[in-house]
Amino acid sequence: MESHSRLDAKHLMKMLGEHLSKCNQWSPNVYKSIGTCEEVLGHHRDRVVGWILSLNAEFRFTPETLGLAISLLDRFMNLVKVRPKYLPCVAICCLYIAAKTLEEDEVIPSTKDLVKTIRCACSVAEVLRMEAIILNKLSWNVKQVTAIDLLHIIHGLLMSCYPRLLDGLIHMTPSQHLSMMMRKIFHCLGNHQLAVLSPIRLVLSIVSLELEQITPNWLSIVNMVQQVAEINSQTFIHCREVTGMHLSKHGLLPSGYQFRVMKRSKSIKRKAVDDAEEEDFYDGIKRLYSEDPFEVTASLRKSCSSEFAQHQDTDGKTNFFIPAVSAN
Repeated sequence: MESHSRLDAKHLMKMLGEHLSKCNQWSPNVYKSIGTCEEVLGHHRDRVVGWILSLNAEFRFTPETLGLAISLLDRFMNLVKVRPKYLPCVAICCLYIAAKTLEEDEVIPSTKDLVKTIRCACSVAEVLRMEAIILNKLSWNVKQVTAIDLLHIIHGLLMSCYPRLLDGLIHMTPSQHLSMMMRKIFHCLGNHQLAVLSPIRLVLSIVSLELEQITPNWLSIVNMVQQVAEINSQTFIHCREVTGMHLSKHGLLPSGYQFRVMKRSKSIKRKAVDDAEEEDFYDGIKRLYSEDPFEVTASLRKSCSSEFAQHQDTDGKTNFFIPAVSAN
């Protein structure tokens, strides 16, 4: 078993190195908080990311698809000056492109069904035109490494190198632990101020914040990945502080772990864990660890969407008027 774990860890470290080498094309996104009516501002971007999250759950796409869709949106926004009224059409096309890239054919709706399901004033022709514009601007280079891809690898490394890491926690399986961190990553991805963090820095920040709550050796564990990612300590500390402040502000830190043996610590305060937070974000995560699959309830599938409610209009509507989009 120990030899098998070492082989798994070696394979995962190789995968991590390969993925990190592909992250060289990543560039930070800086969104303005104040600007003209012709500019997409930070709150516009955050609102539409919340909408993408909601649609991803409605179509029952995987977390990987959601992560890629957000990545495509930010990459396109870095290349093209988009007017706010076109942003919803860009967002749905990014999700559609991501689904076509990662999902099985049988779960991908036709363009007609997609437009009907999202219930917005975006026609089939407009979706097709915008989809072509996005693909051309990205030079058809769709599949890039996302924070979700890196989280899977790093969490797999943790479970391989430290198989007893979660033994001291009550009601916490590897898939539940992964889904807890995945929720936090999506919450961070929904904030434009954190769009300046590279995928590996965001993931490493969240992983370190979680490990700090469950093991005193968290720094030495994180240091392994930090060295592979070539992130200096000053940069890592800054990213970790920014991420931690954001999660704490929204009540997502501390995470509320329940321990089998009570630990008294002044530096870490515990709070009760909501039963819903212990469930998996998607049943596909359970299959990753060969656990018994279960049917995700509608309320749980929409749990992440509720976190973005603050970015939506007070009337809660997600219907948008999308005018014809020209390729020029």
